Amino acid sequence: MFSRDRLLQLTEAMQGKLVVVYGDIVADRFIYGTPKRISREAPVLILRQYRDDVLLGGAGNAMNNILALGGLPIPVSVVGADAEGDALIERLTAQGIDCSGVLRVERYKTPTKVRILGGMPHAARQQIVRYDIEDSLTITEQEADRFAWLLRDQISICHAGLISDYGYGVVTPSLASNLTGYSRGKPVTLDSRYDLLRYPDVTAATPNEEEAAAAAGMSLAEDDGGENAEFVGQTLQQSLDCEAILITRGSRGSMLLERGGRPVFLPVHGTDQVADVTGAGDTVIASFTLALAAGGSYLEAAKLANYAGGIVVMKMGTATASNEELRHAIERDEGLE
Repeated sequence: MFSRDRLLQLTEAMQGKLVVVYGDIVADRFIYGTPKRISREAPVLILRQYRDDVLLGGAGNAMNNILALGGLPIPVSVVGADAEGDALIERLTAQGIDCSGVLRVERYKTPTKVRILGGMPHAARQQIVRYDIEDSLTITEQEADRFAWLLRDQISICHAGLISDYGYGVVTPSLASNLTGYSRGKPVTLDSRYDLLRYPDVTAATPNEEEAAAAAGMSLAEDDGGENAEFVGQTLQQSLDCEAILITRGSRGSMLLERGGRPVFLPVHGTDQVADVTGAGDTVIASFTLALAAGGSYLEAAKLANYAGGIVVMKMGTATASNEELRHAIERDEGLE
């Protein structure tokens, strides 16, 4: 079904491709501590903090993955005028990403997902608790006009577009239509956490099982055989009027459904004993979009995204899959022709 030479060719062709990324940039903050003792104030563990990382999450993680795979992300987004926003802009610019399309807004707090992890510095660390600092942005008419121009301008020079909607208000259907309406045949992909069906006319969408099931109104929890997944895929494809739906199914791999076709089920790459699923969806859509931009078919793009997702879930924290790791996975796959 798949040619090793063809997949390697696509992996090479990903390099240098421009992708406009429109979405919610999130700060993924990881606070690490070593166990100290049990508190006398309450039956809780006291940690001595030794590390505090602020990483790119949400659309920012999709950008990071595009960059790691050899592409160049062009961000159109919003962050708050706060310390987290400063840290994220600094990380993007340090990697050579042009942040002129990222608006700094005083009235908005950069969404931040804080994870507290305990363990010794050189041993496995266990996530103890997570708390989210959230805000919601209402885009003004002036800001909407600026974003509309930016999106139309960037999709005209980029090879693909990627919409990453985490529900914080940066992404709206009317603004997203500036990508889908002006793409002129270029792929525009969608990852939406809560409002998948509000973005019709995208080329393809990459929901996970939970997101797909919620949008279609059907549970996929016990769908080991994939029958319900096929129905859900058809429902989403028809509702979005898109060319393809790629549903990621955790340890059960993924399912691709193209317009007018039969579903193709791809087994999980690597092992189903994952280390951390944080940000895996961002890796999938980044690799899928880049593969389409490189001229791959939907099935070839899904296969490459399956490799990339399998690579990243074996890493702790918000991680990326590199172009070299992707090539290595292809070369080691004995199931290829």
